[in-house]
Amino acid sequence: MSRITDYRIVIAQNATDNEKRAAQLLRNCIRLVTGKLIPLITDDHRRVEKEIVVGKTRRERKGLLPPRSRGGLWEYLIKSEGKRVFICGLGLPDAPPDHFSSYKYVDEGDIGTAMGVYRFIEDVLGYEFIYDGYAELTENKELEMPENLHIAYTKNTLKVHTLPRFSGTGMYMLPITERLDWNIMSFVFRTKSGKLVVIDGGHTEETENLLNALAALTPEGQIPTVSAWLLTHLHGDHYEALVNIIRHYDQYRDRVRVEHFYCNLCEEEFYTKLSTEAAPFRAALRNTLLDCGEQLGCTVHTVQTGEVIAVDELSFKVIHVPDMTYATEMNMNDSSVVYKLTVDGEQTILFLGDAEKICNNDLLQNHREERKSDVVQVGHHGCGNVSKECYAAIGAKKYLWQAGNRFWYSDKGFGLGTHNTGVIATRNNICALGAKPTDIILDRHGPLAFELPMPLDD
Repeated sequence: MSRITDYRIVIAQNATDNEKRAAQLLRNCIRLVTGKLIPLITDDHRRVEKEIVVGKTRRERKGLLPPRSRGGLWEYLIKSEGKRVFICGLGLPDAPPDHFSSYKYVDEGDIGTAMGVYRFIEDVLGYEFIYDGYAELTENKELEMPENLHIAYTKNTLKVHTLPRFSGTGMYMLPITERLDWNIMSFVFRTKSGKLVVIDGGHTEETENLLNALAALTPEGQIPTVSAWLLTHLHGDHYEALVNIIRHYDQYRDRVRVEHFYCNLCEEEFYTKLSTEAAPFRAALRNTLLDCGEQLGCTVHTVQTGEVIAVDELSFKVIHVPDMTYATEMNMNDSSVVYKLTVDGEQTILFLGDAEKICNNDLLQNHREERKSDVVQVGHHGCGNVSKECYAAIGAKKYLWQAGNRFWYSDKGFGLGTHNTGVIATRNNICALGAKPTDIILDRHGPLAFELPMPLDD
C-alpha cells in the first residue's frame, strides 16, 4: 500500500469551477489529516503512478467509467486503476442558457465530482469535515491509500437489492433513489412474526423501490401485506408512492396489500384555500387517500391525539395532529402527524414527519412526557423550524436523518452552504446538544437496516 502523501492531485487544464474547488478542498483536507500539502497539477503534465484524478480529464481511458448522462447529474464513482484513483461525477451539462446574467445559474454537469470528493474525505481520509468544530481530527502522516477502491453512488446502488430479516424487530430506512437532489421519508418495519408497517413511502418514482423492500421482507411466493400504513402529511416526498399504488392498484394488487391506513387530514378548505401552500389539486389528492379503502380493500382511520396503533410488539402513539385553529399559519409541513413508537414496551422512537413551528410549539407546551424519546427522526429532513430547545426536550441519543446530498452538504453547485435551507443550523444545534457524528444516522448511501431496540451507546 502507498501513503496518501505520496500522491498528487490532477485536474483538467480546462477544469470547471466545481472540479477546481473540489480538488482544492481535497488538497486542504489531506494537509489537515497528514500534515503535508500534496501537489495539484493539470493533465498536461506527465503521468506518474500515484495520482488522485478529480473530474473529467485526459487521464481517463475508454471504458473506465460508465457513460456520463444528464440523468447521472448527482452520481459519482471513486475507482482505483492500479495506483491511480479517479473521483468522477457521472453527469453532463444542461443545455446552454439563452442568455447569461449574474443571476443565472449555469449547470456544468459536474456536481457529482464535488460529492465524490466529499465522500473520499469522509470515507478514506476519515475526516468528518462537515461537522466543522464538532469533528475529531487526529493527524496521521502515514495514512495509506486503500487498494482496489470502488465506491459507487448511483441510482442503482442506492436501491434495495437485499434486506436482512432479523429474528427480532426490524426497522428499515429507505433513501432517495431517483431524484438524487431531493429527500424522501420512507420507513418500513417488520415485526418478529413478520407483519409489516410503513410510514409514508416517498415520491412516485420510489414506488418500485418501496415494493421491492416489502417483497424482500416477505416469504417468497407471498404477497407483501402491510398491516398498518401511517401517513404524516401531504407533501409528495411522503405520500406519492402510496397515491400511485392506490390510483394504479390494478397494476399493483399482486405486489402489495394494505389492511389499515392511518392519517389525520385537515378539512378540504385547508388544502384548497387556507394553507400557505393551498392549491386546488390537493382536494382530489385528499379524497384519493380518504377513499383508498375502496381501491385497496383496507380500513381507513382518522387518528386523534392519544390514540395508539398496535401491531405485535410495535405500539405507535399519536402525539400531535394538525389543528385547524392554525390553518392560516400552517404550511403542509406543519400539518404533519407526529407518531411515537414504543418497541416491546421499552425503546421509543419519535417520528416528527416534516414538523415545523406549529408542531414544535405544541410539543414544547403540551407534551412534556410524550415528547421524550430515545431516538428521534429529524423533522423536515433538517430543514425548517424544529428548534434546539425542542430537540433538547426530546432528549434523544440517536437521530434518524433522511436527507439527500444536496441538502446534507447544503451544496447547490456553488459550494458548501449555497443551498442553506436550515440543515446547517439543525446539524449545529444537534451537535451542540452533545451528539457525535456516530449518533446521526444518515441514509445517503443506501438502505439502512436495524434490529430494534437499537444500541444507543457507541
